[in-house]
Amino acid sequence: MTTAFRAEVRDWLAGLAAGELTATLAAPPWVPLAACAEAAGLVLLAQDGVVRRARAGTTFRSVDTARFPASLAAPTSLAAGAAGAVARALDFGALACSAQLLGPGRALLEASVRHACLRVQFGRPAGAFQSVKHRLADVAIGLEFARPLADAAAAALAAGEPAAGRDVSAAKVACAGAAYRAARAALQVHGAIGYTAEHDLSRFLVQVRALVPAWGTAAEHRARILRELG
Repeated sequence: MTTAFRAEVRDWLAGLAAGELTATLAAPPWVPLAACAEAAGLVLLAQDGVVRRARAGTTFRSVDTARFPASLAAPTSLAAGAAGAVARALDFGALACSAQLLGPGRALLEASVRHACLRVQFGRPAGAFQSVKHRLADVAIGLEFARPLADAAAAALAAGEPAAGRDVSAAKVACAGAAYRAARAALQVHGAIGYTAEHDLSRFLVQVRALVPAWGTAAEHRARILRELG
């Protein structure tokens, strides 16, 4: 790494820490597209151990209209031999995505509980029926069990533990699965109204749908867990 590049990196880090610079990253195959590349001040492409600076290419539509994934174009090489740093950055990204999934998952559960208490079926609140109770209880358990995995992964990453990557993958699988189950249960409890874009539920549903495959799919993370356990 040249002296000029080190100085540039220091400026980037200072800008990111101060909130004056926004950055986005694509790192195939886990992160093939960069989010909001057109608005970011720093756009990076990490692939095959090489970090390149790039610009936004083709922008694609996302189910979550607040996200604008884009391919990257005109990359300029910045650093080679950075496979370790890239892997660590991907772990932090996957962990952040895991934690973010717990938010809409919890919001969907709380909305489902409120609706089940208000909606009346056969003269009783829908939440009084065991099938509804058990479904929402399963969602609550899944979210509660996923949170400690995210906490453990964060602690492992902070401590630089050798198994941190495996812990991050376990957290991503658990948090994505819990949020997805919360979304399915919310749609079933709310009925047809849950499918309408006008209902507040849709805001959390599209977040879950966009984040579940982000920063590595469940299959990719399960494969890594299997490799490291083996």
